Amino acid sequence: MAELDRRAALLLLGALPAGVLLGCAPDAAPAARATPRPTPKTTTLATSGAGPTGALAAASYGPNGTHWPSRTPRATDTFDVVVEADCTWAAISKAIAYVDERSRDGAGAVLVKPGTLPGNGAGSSSAPVIQLVGSSGRASRVLVAPRDGIGSITHTGSIRIDRVKGVSFVGFWTHPNSVVLTSVEDVAWAWSKGQAFNATAGKGGPLSNVEFVECVTPDAKLTESDAWAFRTAGNVLDGVSVIGCYIAPSYKPAGSTAHCDTLQLSGDKAQANITLKDTVLFASTNAGFIPSGLAKNVMFDGSLLVAGDRMLQRYPVPAQANNFTSGAPAAVNGSGTRGILSSRGSTFIGIVRGEWASVQSSTISGSASVPVASGGFTSDPSLAKIDAAWLERTVPVPSDDRLRAIWAL
Repeated sequence: MAELDRRAALLLLGALPAGVLLGCAPDAAPAARATPRPTPKTTTLATSGAGPTGALAAASYGPNGTHWPSRTPRATDTFDVVVEADCTWAAISKAIAYVDERSRDGAGAVLVKPGTLPGNGAGSSSAPVIQLVGSSGRASRVLVAPRDGIGSITHTGSIRIDRVKGVSFVGFWTHPNSVVLTSVEDVAWAWSKGQAFNATAGKGGPLSNVEFVECVTPDAKLTESDAWAFRTAGNVLDGVSVIGCYIAPSYKPAGSTAHCDTLQLSGDKAQANITLKDTVLFASTNAGFIPSGLAKNVMFDGSLLVAGDRMLQRYPVPAQANNFTSGAPAAVNGSGTRGILSSRGSTFIGIVRGEWASVQSSTISGSASVPVASGGFTSDPSLAKIDAAWLERTVPVPSDDRLRAIWAL
């Protein structure tokens, strides 16, 4: 790990203009013994950003390059401490600790050099790749990102990040592998393509103030597992925001008795303050979204849920999959819940179940007679007939080229 030198380098998530100065001269000591030092004065990582371009830039839902983790500096902001880290989890963890200690009241960044990062799995018992680093109460989160842009770091397995505080990981593509955040606080995972992005409040403690920002699960999968899941296992989960994300469905195998949903809340403790903002979610075999009876304050904010049989316009049922023998998937299956779910400015294609707390400026493809304590849905039956062309106009397919066009600074 070394402080940034004065060189023409690459942008945080794209190419830097030649001549941009990133810090002071490199240490003379060998890299293995180099000790990072604070940058002698504040610095920026980029003088300007090109902004998102291409088909996704105008997307009504999902990733469009405009969403960024809260309380996280951008490349064009001023940083107090910036260091580079070798592409190992141990080096990244050490760099986070170093930057955190020296920028509690300011802004800090860790830029990870190109390479390959291993993974131990994304299960609740998988060995974490990073744990017990960072601190609460920071002025801003520590930004951690690939130094040479998206695609410069590869992942050989799924990962678990445990009990980390005050950090935003931006621009790491784990696909076809997954990420699980366990018992973290004030953490974001952003601008990422992966198979699943999960959160668990496990034995390590509560989970709070987590953001998944423009995280993309682009491919349907034949599996008995939910696409994404937020769970509690001994501790509470409070505050998870899904912002500008894109979640493809899971289709369970024929003959399976599993209950397969796209995003499910579950566990033995409360799951509170869950928000889906500017997000698109395609229903799985059973449902798109399902809360638990212990959930509260779930808000759909400007989001789109595609269910019924309309997700088949983009994700046909694969061979060996269950052919919806239990009926068409619901957009939201809140059966038996009361006062947990709310919506504003959102659209639901398919059945919506449950007794909702509040609904404002939201549209459903079916009957508008869903029980709502405050407000109500508007019915638009034409939504039940949308086709692949409608989806492409509204939510363009997030191909790699399109993602790079919106995620380049």
